Amino acid sequence: MLSRRDYIFNFFVDSLDYAFFSLALSFGSVTTFLPLFAKHLGASNVEIGLIPALAYLGWSLPALWGAQVSPRLERKLPFILRMTLLERLPLLGTALVAIFFARSSPRLVLYLVLFLLGLACSAMGFLGPIWTEMIGKVIHPSRWGFYFACGNGIGALMGIWGSRLAERIIASYSFAWNFALCFLLASCAMGISYVFLALTREEKGPVTKHEGNYLRSFSWIVREDSNFLRFLIARVFLAFGVMGGAFYTVSVLNRFAILDAFVARYNAVLLASQALSNFFWGPLGDKRGHKLVLLCGVMAILLSNIWALFAPSPWYFFLAFGFMGLNYSAVSVGGVAILLDFAPPERRWLYLGWGSFFSGFPAFFAPILGGKIADLFGYGAVFWASLLCNCFGLLWLLFGVKEPRVFENFAE
Repeated sequence: MLSRRDYIFNFFVDSLDYAFFSLALSFGSVTTFLPLFAKHLGASNVEIGLIPALAYLGWSLPALWGAQVSPRLERKLPFILRMTLLERLPLLGTALVAIFFARSSPRLVLYLVLFLLGLACSAMGFLGPIWTEMIGKVIHPSRWGFYFACGNGIGALMGIWGSRLAERIIASYSFAWNFALCFLLASCAMGISYVFLALTREEKGPVTKHEGNYLRSFSWIVREDSNFLRFLIARVFLAFGVMGGAFYTVSVLNRFAILDAFVARYNAVLLASQALSNFFWGPLGDKRGHKLVLLCGVMAILLSNIWALFAPSPWYFFLAFGFMGLNYSAVSVGGVAILLDFAPPERRWLYLGWGSFFSGFPAFFAPILGGKIADLFGYGAVFWASLLCNCFGLLWLLFGVKEPRVFENFAE
């Protein structure tokens, strides 16, 4: 049984693991730096759309298998420490292919980067339910929201500094050394994150052998938990609503004459809004429920879509990225914590797996569809499509889903 001291220690080391992991992802952002890198490699709109699409596919589909493995593990940490290398080393691989092949074989590098991105995100998706279930064990339930807020918030604060550094690197070094250095810094942050993760104190838990096919287990949710089913439907709408954000960067570059280094400032604003809002979303979710956090996040992405649609200058896109950062942090905090609120302990693996799948799998198609819409009708049509999907998601979440957590429990 973990003691109070163990819970405090785990909160500290796992928050730092989460923070440095978030810092690494900011250097290799699928929203800003990777689309910009792909554009320099000659990628089309559909290929640029593949970047977030592969990320969402990797984060979602393998989660079904990861959730099936999780209940069979007495301790999650040793398994995570082995498998997490597959999500950390591809950043180093991306840096190396950028150094040696980007100028001579740009198409080869583009395909290798997409492959490495798919590998890393698939490992993240597979480990997601296992890691989340471990966090549910090693962090006290009354601090779940605050934990996700601290980890993501500290990571975003460090990411602001990282974005400023990346801006200088991109402006000061020639292509492709500038991007390679950014990816090398991301690898270093991943290494530090790994050290803190390894320090986690985890007790042994019961091994559960669930019966039947995991895919058939969804029928249990349909029969027994209609509220969670409605929540999954809301997440499908919101997953399709992410297609617009994938094209903010290339839209600005096409519409306005700005330098590549200017994109790093957008990333800094994105991270700043994430950082500042995280420390608000966590306590709000712990006190008032994580559904409210998600509703606020959907309102933020709606405002982001509107600013992207009607921005008359590149400066207005700072607001679009800022509101998108509010959405990212709300989903990072509330979207994961609410799954723990929905799930009974004996079926946590089931809820985490299907929750991750419905949150991410539809988003695989969204950027590809967005790329096709952009080719046919322009970026404005993509932003309108996102706005519509997010409006449907907001209404469904607001009126169709009940807060899963009982408010009397908040004082415990």
